Formats: sequence, C-alpha cells, structure tokens
Amino acid sequence: MLPRAVALRALGLALCLCLLGATCGQSSLAVLPGVVNNPGNLTLRREILSFGTSQLCAEMRKRSIPLRLRDEDPATGRFYPTSCLAQELANGNMFVQFGGHGFVWTNLTKRMGFDASAAVEYDQDFLMDGGTMYVYFRQRATTAASFTTKLVEQQAAITVGTLPLAPGSAYANALGAQLMKTEINRGFTVIREGDGSVQFGLGVVEKGQRPRTPYRQEDSGKLLLANERTEIHQNQRDYVGPIEVTDDDQALTLTIAIDGAPAIDVLLVTRAAAEPWVQAYTTQPAPTAPPQLPLLDQPVSSGFVWRRTVALPRGLYYLVVDNTGVAGRTQPTTYALDDRAALVSYGVELGDAP
Repeated sequence: MLPRAVALRALGLALCLCLLGATCGQSSLAVLPGVVNNPGNLTLRREILSFGTSQLCAEMRKRSIPLRLRDEDPATGRFYPTSCLAQELANGNMFVQFGGHGFVWTNLTKRMGFDASAAVEYDQDFLMDGGTMYVYFRQRATTAASFTTKLVEQQAAITVGTLPLAPGSAYANALGAQLMKTEINRGFTVIREGDGSVQFGLGVVEKGQRPRTPYRQEDSGKLLLANERTEIHQNQRDYVGPIEVTDDDQALTLTIAIDGAPAIDVLLVTRAAAEPWVQAYTTQPAPTAPPQLPLLDQPVSSGFVWRRTVALPRGLYYLVVDNTGVAGRTQPTTYALDDRAALVSYGVELGDAP
C-alpha cells in the first residue's frame, strides 16, 4: 500500500464522531439489553440513534482523527473535518458528504499534507454491553471520493513505475481517491462508555472487546477525552484537538510519557490560534512558530510520567506535541541519518477545576 493510504481511513472515522454529544438515555438502555440487542428491533435502535446522529455534523467539525499505518501502530498524522452534510435515506441508512484536510508522516515522504472528501451511505446500528454502547457503521456505497496532495516534504524518487507522484498530480490524486474508497469500505465501530468517553475501532469490534490504549484511567470522576499514542519525528509535531471545555469552572488534566527522544515540548493553545497554524503545517515544508503565546509551554523529558492540571475558561483548545526547534523550550539535537522520533503516550481528561 502506498504511503498515502494511511490518511484515507480518516474520512470514514470522522463519521463515527456523531455520538460524542449524545449522553442522554444511555444508562437506561442498559436496563433491558436483551430487548435492545434483539436482532428484530433494528427499527427501535435506529430511532434511538437518531437523537445522536441529528448532531452528527456539528460534532464532526469539533474533533480531529489520529492517523496510523496499521491499527496497532501509533499515530503519525491527523485529519481535521471541516465540512459535512448528512441526511437519512428512505431505507433508514444515513448518507453523509464530508471533507477536510490533514497531514501524515511516512519514511518515504516525510510530512505529507492533503485535502480529502467523500460521499458515503452507511448502515448504522448498535448493541449494548452493560452500560457500554457499541455503535456500528457499515459502508453500503461510496458514490464519490476525492484526494488532493498539497505538500510532500521529501519528493525524491517517489514514483509508481515510471509515473511520478508529485503533489497535486492527476495520477496521485486519482490513486489516492481509489485507496480512500478501499479504506472507507472497512466500516467503523464507536465504543461509547456510560460516562461519555469514546473509543474507535476500524471494522467491526465485537461487543465486549476494546481497542488497545496506553493510558489506564483512575476512578476520578473525570471524563477521558483522549487516550492515544503518537509518533513525533524530528522537525515534526502533532496538533491534538479541538478539545472542548464546556464550563468556566473546569480544567484539563494532561498525562504524558515519552520514549525515544530525550525530550519534547507540550503546548496548549486556543482554537483561534491553532487552526491557521495547522493550515500552515499542512502546506509549508518548514514548521512555523506559534502565532500567539501558548497558554501552557512545558518541556517533558523521557523516563517519567508528566502530569499537569490546567484550569481554563469555557472554549476549544489544542494540545500541541512538538519536536521542532521553533516552538517550545526544547531544542532537539539533530543526528545525521538518525531520526530520534519521540513515541508519546498521552491522556486528556476533563473535570472540575481545583
């Protein structure tokens, strides 16, 4: 599979975000799991899902999706949905048109920026496992898909046969669109816990199973918003977000551990500052400095677990994990022919301010 294929699954994953804002009523569904899970009650389950899917597009535009080469690998990029149109079809399935932009790192291309969009029909359903909801999105038809490369940081010798895969070339874009359809065909699973925390899995995740995550949450009453691993190579970074703080008396608790590189920088910035910063990162080879003074700017060294609670006013924020010399306080050492990538495990929790 070509390096571009890692980015393509993001479009389908974006659809799964529709249930992030629908907490009401989930606990009551756990009381009668036999009735809810009955194969003959598909109509009932779809009526229940409609309360969450009605907010699909609003929720989709408030999240981003980590990208990885294989399901078990750390993320090496991210996709940001920016447009969405959804409607229920006469057969009860959901038709969604959505698009956005993103970036992904591979050893062949280094950082690659792209735009992508798709129009997909999904058969949606769910099952209950106690108080946990397993929501399934099975692809039924993909009627359109587009993929446009905007940046290839390292372009040397990137060809398929004798055809170059230059950014924006017709061959690269057509091939990317076909690979995107292949990834979307796998479908997705959203695992939604009773407290509102969410996990994602490609394909069908069987009821009772969980994707592997790096961070085990304590019983603190906080809502776990993110629980991922990301690989940050030299002169690269990851923009995790948007992360929503819903009330003025809340705080984000960040838990981070790194391996591989000696240290990285952790920054917290507002959405208004982060989004143009992300756009520059997906279109310009050289990473740029923060456009505004970060709300948090801390180095994190390898070898221990770093934890910090930050009280914030209501709003949307980005957690930036940086391995460059133009942001944060750390100046990564450059080694010839040796990319000291940082493997970063992070958890983001939302709770009451201290």
